[in-house]
Amino acid sequence: MIGYGRQQISRQDIAAVNAVLQGDLLTCGPAIPAFEDALVEASGQPHAVALGTGTSALRLLYQAVGIGPGTRVGVPDITFLATASQAMMLGAEVVLLDVDADTGLLTPEILKSCTAALDWVVPVHLCGRLCDMPSLNEVARARGIGLLEDAAHALGSRDTSWRPGDLSAGATLSFHPVKNITTGEGGAVVTRDDAVAERIRSLRHHGIERQGTAGPFAQRDASAPWYHEFHHLAGNERLSDLQAALGSSQMSRLDAFKAERAAIVERYRSSLAPLPACTAAEAPAGQSPFWHLAPLLVDWSRCRGDRRAFFAATREAGFALQVHYIPLHGQPVCGDCQHGDYPGAVAWYDREVSLPCFPGFRSEDQDRLCNLIHDFCATAS
Repeated sequence: MIGYGRQQISRQDIAAVNAVLQGDLLTCGPAIPAFEDALVEASGQPHAVALGTGTSALRLLYQAVGIGPGTRVGVPDITFLATASQAMMLGAEVVLLDVDADTGLLTPEILKSCTAALDWVVPVHLCGRLCDMPSLNEVARARGIGLLEDAAHALGSRDTSWRPGDLSAGATLSFHPVKNITTGEGGAVVTRDDAVAERIRSLRHHGIERQGTAGPFAQRDASAPWYHEFHHLAGNERLSDLQAALGSSQMSRLDAFKAERAAIVERYRSSLAPLPACTAAEAPAGQSPFWHLAPLLVDWSRCRGDRRAFFAATREAGFALQVHYIPLHGQPVCGDCQHGDYPGAVAWYDREVSLPCFPGFRSEDQDRLCNLIHDFCATAS
């Protein structure tokens, strides 16, 4: 069964993990800063903090900037639940925002039209396409709103004039097996803010402060090599050296992964262009997306069946597709979030299908899927 995403593990990756297994440290060792250095180079931000999951990255970034009770956080209606749930778990109020019907992205116009008083907004770079951060930043600054970025889909995505993290207090990354690179499970925060990075490094490791001087033993032992203090209630959100070694090895092929995914998306665009019922993904002007997903928007009224029938037909042919995402305003856990009208999110959800897009996806399998889509989505008479 061919899913919409899949990791690609090479002999180089296996050797990198084996090297850690044969070394002295499986966690808190040198593989962590080496991986973070690779993320710094790729992101263009001065700080990268590796974490156990992309969800941890969201929560710790939210904590680091002070999100909690009494704060209101704007989150796009089309995103994975974690973008909203981690703010809710910290006691913040989440306000759901509509998205553009054709890209699934939060736009400056939508943010400008939101009348709710917001403290923070978290644009989501869906599928690898980037939100218009310069324009969002203009709207946010005029209203005193801070920006954070959910860039779980966008490691390696580029705009001609900026990158994720340039115009916000920080951007989160994810390294789940279907993401742009993988560490098995894992995530990171990239930021230009020294204080945010320092706070997240403490929060990922039980709130430890190695240079702490506030405790009653500080005057006597602060300079001792064993001395540390716990300054925050926090947990263990660390990435292991095994995962970091895999991540560093994967990062060495980031550009190759990006090019292969771009070729897959272009092949979909070329093959499906004759179908008036289908709209394949395109890059916004000035952008070079790292296509985490290959979204296809389908006008089901012009096809031989609906989306359920399409999923059944493709699954019978060996393809396990997906939809990204069910709008958050329809999720029971978001019942207390401020709701409004979400025509863009509903229009995106009703049409979207995520097609296979990953390194190693064979052209003959892609052609087979495209032929199936042609048969299913033939123009109605």
